[in-house]
Amino acid sequence: MIRDLRKKFILVAMLSTLVVLTAIMGVINISNYKEMLDRADDMTALLIQNDGQFPEEPVDEDSEIPDKPDNTKRTKSGTDTQTPPEKPQGDREHYSVETPFETRYFTVTADGDGEITDCDLKRIAAVDEDTAEEYAKKISAKSGETGFEGIYRYRVTETDDGIKYVFLDRRREISNFRTVLVTTVSVSFLGLAAVLVLVVIFSRMVFRPVEESIQKQKRFITDASHELKTPLTIIDANTEVLEMESGESQWTKSTRKQIQRLTGLVQQLVTLSRLDEEKGLQDIAEFNLSEAIADSVQPYEALAQTKEKKLVLEIEKNIFYAGDEKSVRQLTGILMDNAVKYSSEKGNIRLILKKKGKKILLEVYNDAEDLPQGKLDVLFERFCRLDSSRNSGTGGSGIGLSVAKAIVQAHKGKISAENKNGNGLTVEIIL
Repeated sequence: MIRDLRKKFILVAMLSTLVVLTAIMGVINISNYKEMLDRADDMTALLIQNDGQFPEEPVDEDSEIPDKPDNTKRTKSGTDTQTPPEKPQGDREHYSVETPFETRYFTVTADGDGEITDCDLKRIAAVDEDTAEEYAKKISAKSGETGFEGIYRYRVTETDDGIKYVFLDRRREISNFRTVLVTTVSVSFLGLAAVLVLVVIFSRMVFRPVEESIQKQKRFITDASHELKTPLTIIDANTEVLEMESGESQWTKSTRKQIQRLTGLVQQLVTLSRLDEEKGLQDIAEFNLSEAIADSVQPYEALAQTKEKKLVLEIEKNIFYAGDEKSVRQLTGILMDNAVKYSSEKGNIRLILKKKGKKILLEVYNDAEDLPQGKLDVLFERFCRLDSSRNSGTGGSGIGLSVAKAIVQAHKGKISAENKNGNGLTVEIIL
């Protein structure tokens, strides 16, 4: 059980870390990609606004300006005012003085009929006129004003002369984006591996007190069970002596019945304690499961007939299984005992054993009244009773199905209980 808890703890910790790292990677790379697109779109917009050219940079204020036009105007009051020179179109915040010399781009112009009329390739050497025209034709078949065509970010706009296409080389930016993406993913996986190692190491420290507590509980159950055997044996012997001297009475019968019940409960507690340990199953071997279950059910056929209950067996022959045969027989006995005890008066009981693909299905059904409809896995809890019919008068201890669950789990199987149609209990086991 501790091993399962540690696995769940490690799984939750790693999933949480993975979610956080994925969110961080997503924010970084999405922001980086968006920034790359914004800069490229600003550049293409700037080139479109300035007829496929970068605007001239403003001259430094401290330098001399030759042939500067006289922009001075005199107002009615006689004050001279300076009219600022007209600035070129475009947003200068996204590029520096060197940007026009660093940027590789080309433009293509087409008329209203889509025929190419001009290609400006002065700012790029990797593209010839035929390639530029091919790019333009590809873009003309697409919808949208901007987008990517290979390594080029393009923008399309209609002008007085027709349609102008601007292609901006973003090879370096795309390469940088991919580098950042690979780096963040690699670092995140390395971090995830480091967290896994740390969580595995520290989980042992975290669960050590829990493991010690569970071990103490197991030792207590085992020790108490063994200690109870001696007084039960003495009480049973004393009762037998009393019957020999005074004869059998209702009191001695009641005492013997309670001794049997307590002895069964002690044995079940010992079985649970043994199965809860890591090596609960010792005798693992392949055996004929069909024959083992048929033999285990046989004693209950006469019991069901005595109580006027109908027992139907559907056991597929020659199903072999590798497990602890003794435990499987005990499991079958528990399920049949439960079905016979708690089924309705003159009710139906059905046991099914068959192959289900690569797995084996064992199902026990019995009619039952006053049971909640739906999943009833709470029945596998120790000392659980759902209704008034499941009382001590039936001879049950409320721990049998807990033992059944422990046996199934020790065999790496699954067990479930359900009131499917509202008329009875179905216990299904998948091995």
